[in-house]
Amino acid sequence: MNAKKILSVAVASAMVVGVVPAAASAEEGVTITYWSMWSEGESQAIAIQEIIDDYEAATGVTVNVEWKGRDITTLIAASLDAGETIDLYEDDFQRLSQTFGDYALDLTEMAEAVDYASLSNTALTSAVTGWADGSLACLPYQPYISGIFYNKAIFEEVGVEEPTTWEEFLEVCQAIKDAGYTPLTLDDAYINLNLGYHLARYLGQDGVKEVVNNGDWAENEAVLKMAEDMQTLVDNGYLSEYAPGAYPEGENEVGYGETAMVVNASWVPAEIEGNTDSDLEWGMFSYPAVDGGVDGTEAMMVGAQGISVSANSEHAQEAFDLALAIVSGEGDAALSAATDSIPADPNNTEWPELLANCKAAFDAATTSYEWDCGIDDNADMTETIQEAGAQLFAGSITAQEFVDTLEAASN
Repeated sequence: MNAKKILSVAVASAMVVGVVPAAASAEEGVTITYWSMWSEGESQAIAIQEIIDDYEAATGVTVNVEWKGRDITTLIAASLDAGETIDLYEDDFQRLSQTFGDYALDLTEMAEAVDYASLSNTALTSAVTGWADGSLACLPYQPYISGIFYNKAIFEEVGVEEPTTWEEFLEVCQAIKDAGYTPLTLDDAYINLNLGYHLARYLGQDGVKEVVNNGDWAENEAVLKMAEDMQTLVDNGYLSEYAPGAYPEGENEVGYGETAMVVNASWVPAEIEGNTDSDLEWGMFSYPAVDGGVDGTEAMMVGAQGISVSANSEHAQEAFDLALAIVSGEGDAALSAATDSIPADPNNTEWPELLANCKAAFDAATTSYEWDCGIDDNADMTETIQEAGAQLFAGSITAQEFVDTLEAASN
C-alpha cells in the first residue's frame, strides 16, 4: 500500500473541515488508541496493521492498537463509561449504530468533507444512519453477503443447477443424496440464521419481527410451514446426520468433500478452507423463494463490520483519517485481497477469486435483511428459539412441537 496515498487522503480531509491535518500534528506527539475486534495474528489484524504502519509513516501520528478479539462487544460500553481513552473501535456495524450509538461521534461532517458517499456502499451507510437516528455512527467495512454456499464440483458431477425456489432446492437435495453426498449441513452457531431466513421468505423481515415480539408462534400459520419445511430436510435425509454440529464441525464437512451446501455468509469459504486445508471452487445462490412468500431471491441478509470514533476522542480527526484509510481506497483493496472478503469501497471492483461466483447474487439483491433476518429481534426469545431449533434439526421434536414450545415460552 502507498503511504503517500494515505497521507493525501488524511491531510486533505482534515484541511477541508478546517482542523489541523494529522501530519502537522506529529510535532505535538499525537497518539490515538484503536481497539480492534480482531485477534492478533488473524489475517484481518495483519492487513490492518500494515495500513496502520503506512498511516503512521505518512502522518507521524502514533497508533496504539489493542487486538481485543470478539470479546470487544462486552468491553466497549463499560470501558468508555469508565473513562478509558479509546479514540476508535470496531464491532458489528449494527451494534455500533444501535447498542453503542450513544458513545459514537457523528462522522457526517468529516465524511461529507472527503466525499465519503463516493467511497462507500449506500445500502450499508443508509442502514447505519437509519439505526442511529440520522447519525453516521460508524464507517462500515468488510461487508458480507449471505445465502447458500456450495461446492461447485459436486453440483457439476451431479448435473444440477442453482435452484431459485424451495421445490427446486428439494429436487437438488434429492439428486445430491442419490449421488452419495450429504446435501446440506448446519452448525449450532447458525441455527437461528437458518430458521430466520426461511421464515423471512414467508413473512418478510418485518413479519418475522412481529411474530417474535408479539408471540404469534401458533397464531401465524407461516411459522408452522417454516418448521415443516425444516422437518422435511431432516425426514428426507437432506441434512447432515451430525447436525446441528458444534461449530465449525458442520461447515467443515463441505471442506472435506462430504457435504455439498451450507447456509452461511461470505466469510465461510475462507473459514472452511482455513480449517480443512481444502481448495474448492465455490458457488453461491440466494436463499430460495417459497410458495406464496412475501420475499424472494431479491432479498438477502447483508451486513458489515464497522469502525466508530469515540465521542470523547480528543483526536477525532486523526481517528477518522485512519478509519477512512482502512475502509476505502488502497487500504480497503488490500484488506479485501488479504482476507478474501468483499471490498467496502465500490470503486474497488475486483472481488477475491474465492468469492467471484457470489457477485451475481449480490448484484441482483434489492432488499436487505439484518442478521438472522429478524428472528433475534426479541432478545428474551433468542436462546429459546435456538434451543428448540436445535431439537427440530436433530429430529428430536416435530414441527408442531417446535411451534408449541415457542408459543408456551412466549406466554
